[in-house]
Order: sequence, then structure tokens, then C-alpha cells
Amino acid sequence: MGGRITAEEFRAAEGVADWRVGPGGVHARFRTGSFAAGVELVDAIGELSDAADHHPDVDLRYATVAVRLVSHDVAGLSHRDVALARRISAAARELDLPTEPVADAAPVIDDEGRPEPPTAGDEVDTLLGFLEFHRATLEWKTRGLDAAGLATTVGTSTMTLGGLLKHLAYVEDDWFSRSLHGRDRAEPWASVDWAADRDWDWHSAADDAPDDLRALWLAAVERSRADLAAALAAGGPDAPARRAWPDGRAPSVRWVLTHMVEEYARHNGHADLLREAVDGQVGE
Repeated sequence: MGGRITAEEFRAAEGVADWRVGPGGVHARFRTGSFAAGVELVDAIGELSDAADHHPDVDLRYATVAVRLVSHDVAGLSHRDVALARRISAAARELDLPTEPVADAAPVIDDEGRPEPPTAGDEVDTLLGFLEFHRATLEWKTRGLDAAGLATTVGTSTMTLGGLLKHLAYVEDDWFSRSLHGRDRAEPWASVDWAADRDWDWHSAADDAPDDLRALWLAAVERSRADLAAALAAGGPDAPARRAWPDGRAPSVRWVLTHMVEEYARHNGHADLLREAVDGQVGE
């Protein structure tokens, strides 16, 4: 498909009028009107992306789906972005979804590929924005590391970046699936004797390949996005989780979402120190 193309070349291509060039790639926002329609579009984008072996950043909200495309292998835009943008727009039209981009739709993406939280969003959009920013921060801090890098420790601590990935995969599933929806734990968590080894997720990461750890975490994040969208659609941020705490109280969707922002923010501080110890990379 060739190498890097300019913004002007992208704009000149046919079938990409829905997209605009912005920070970190090209962006479009499709107005779906409901979570159900948004999930349907996201599913279509997933199939198209897998077929093209080119995967965008997708942000599912109440009534919109925002998409960012960029070719990391050329550190910019390529004809692969043109082709996939064209197919995504066509899929939206087939679903009878408006494809005109909202004027202020494109998320601001920083130099590390992280979407900045909205500066004037509502409560849910703001919390979601910060959660996605912190998820992207963890991805950045673990990006490109081999097994040795993911196993690096600092001082007397046994904490590792690999352990962080596996722990946060567990936390994603435990809060968004087990707590919000009342489901039983799935593997690899279901067969763990947590009473005997409460830190299994942390130290067992040493036995996992880097790609497997990243895939485990990314899959958990995708499940969480869908589970949270379903919970918000069913009852909004005030709705109680289906699984209550031992004392009978049930946290709200709002509480769970806020807690997850806190969880990632705390661990990303650890990730800052660990990544610096691996190769000297710094940055917040």
C-alpha cells in the first residue's frame, strides 16, 4: 500500500469526506443515537479492521462512536488509513447512521497516543475520558518491552510492568463484569485459589509471554467498555452494581467508574518508575 502520505493526499482521496486530519491521525465521529446502534457499528469496525490487519482507536459513547486512524509503522498517515476510513464510512451508511463528522468531534491525541479527557464534558464523559487516558498511559509505559523489561523491578519491591498488566486485566474484569453485572469470574481468574494466593495476578505474570500479557489486558479493556456501556444504558451512573459487598451495600456505576480512574492513576505512578528503570524513558 506504499509508505507515508501527506494530509493533503488523504483529503484528496475519494470516500473519506467524513474524516478530518487532526492530532495523531485522522478522526471521524458517527452519530448513532443509542448504545445499541453504536455497538453494532463498533462490531462492524472490528470486522473490517481485522480483515485489513489495521486497527483504529474506537471510542463508544452514549450516542456517538469516535474513530482515530493512524499508521504507526510510518509514524503518520498511509494508504491503509485511506482504505479503512473509506470502508468504515461505508459501513456506517449501510447501518443508516449519519456520517457527517461533528465539528468538534476529533479527540485531542497527545504525542504518546493518549486521548485527552474532554475539558467541558458531562459527568460520565469526563470520567470516561480520564479512564481512557490512564488506560492509554499504561499502554505507553509498557509499549515495546520484552520479557526482561516487563520483569524489571525497582529497589526491594517485587512489582513489575508485566504484573501491572495482568493485575489491571483482573481488575477490569472484576469490577466491570463481576461487580457491575454479577457474573462469575472467567478464566484465567476462575480457577485461582485467591484465599491461598491473593497476589497470583502479580507474580504469575512472570510466566507469561509479553504478547500474551498485552492481549490479556487489551481483551479485558474491550470487555469492560462493552460492560460499562450496557450498565450505563440500563440505569445510568446512579444504578447499583448487581453484586453487593459483604455488608450488603452495592456501589453505583459512578463509584465503580471513579474507582477505576483511581486504580489506574495510582498504578501509572508505579509504571513511571518501572519504565524509567528499564530504559530511562520518562514522562507523565
